[in-house]
Amino acid sequence: MDGLTPVVGYNLAIGVVVALELLYLLSLEASVTAYRRFVLVTVGGLVLAVIGGPIVELVAPQLVHWVHGLAALLVVYGLYDPVTNDVRTTEWERVLLSEPSRVRRPAEWMTPMDDEILGALHGTELVLTPAVVAFNTGFSRKEVNRRLIELADHGFVEKVERGKYRLTRRGERYLRGQLRATASADTETGVRG
Repeated sequence: MDGLTPVVGYNLAIGVVVALELLYLLSLEASVTAYRRFVLVTVGGLVLAVIGGPIVELVAPQLVHWVHGLAALLVVYGLYDPVTNDVRTTEWERVLLSEPSRVRRPAEWMTPMDDEILGALHGTELVLTPAVVAFNTGFSRKEVNRRLIELADHGFVEKVERGKYRLTRRGERYLRGQLRATASADTETGVRG
């Protein structure tokens, strides 16, 4: 171990900053990464390259090429699907060039407001009233109440008691992009729309 030279120190500092930025990006895009494993594989390869490379260079310089090779394999595997011999162009286009709500497949009856209402209920595991949802989304209580009724009719939220709603598994699956919302609600949940 030769010690921390200025070049290795600089590489390590840059690696930490880039890794933190990538992890922050993943935390913002949880709805995308929750069902897109190739995104996690690619980011894992990038983090290994920018953090693992400088650390291995500091501890065991003879292994740095192996770490970079493994990182490159992870990045390539995240960009290319060897099973179907396909470059993941469409998937990455959806992830990088679209806003998260566009990655989802909303039904014709849905409005952009529905994504924001479901987003307000997502991850809280709380039972919320239309007034609380309206306050947090910036829409009127009357509009939110109308959309919550529609979302409940399609099984995305459930009415717990008078004027109180929570997200259902169907709503959670929709937010993660695991559900084609255009599918009939009665076939999946027994709810009539």
